Amino acid sequence: MRVEYSKELIRKGISTISQLKKAKVKVEKTEGKKKISYRDAKPGKIDINEFKKAVYLLIEADDFLYKKAPKHELNEEEAKEFCKLIIKCQEHLNRLLANFGFEFEEKEISENALYIVSNKKLFKKLKNKNPNLKVVCTEGMLDIEDMKAIGIPEKALEGLKKKVEIARKNVERFINKYNPEKIFVVVEDDKDELLYLRAKQLYNAEKLNADEILS
Repeated sequence: MRVEYSKELIRKGISTISQLKKAKVKVEKTEGKKKISYRDAKPGKIDINEFKKAVYLLIEADDFLYKKAPKHELNEEEAKEFCKLIIKCQEHLNRLLANFGFEFEEKEISENALYIVSNKKLFKKLKNKNPNLKVVCTEGMLDIEDMKAIGIPEKALEGLKKKVEIARKNVERFINKYNPEKIFVVVEDDKDELLYLRAKQLYNAEKLNADEILS
């Protein structure tokens, strides 16, 4: 029963890949990059977890083929969600292939930059990724107007002014202490987008999607 279920997952994954190929999506080749071939594979071990994660993501992406048939046209939000699934699938496949001697470039996280995050959960994720990263957690917004924008009641705003002031001073303390080459706001949701816009205004910060560095 379990074997048949696994086979069905693989069949669906392969079916999705085939349909994507038939769509004739044009991919621009990067000059200087060596085209990988199965002939270059070295002996290795199949990482079952990475394989299953890739297949599950393809199955999830497969829903778009049926929901958006026959034209398969996606709006902006749908396109982002679909591409997110495909990119994550690719990342798992790259890790799987790495066990067989293939090398892929991974996005580097600079230790010379400062990373601003809005919550402790994201702070811990970044520190687990690299303990040497300079990460500062605001635990909220950097301006009281942004607190209002995310739906904090008017009565509660007065009590949060001190918290916002401390958060801003904390960020500025990190900037003065480390003199980072760049400042990033790690964005995970809409609230983080607000944090990014304010940090861009205050510190010329850049946006970094959490998926890009925590996958």
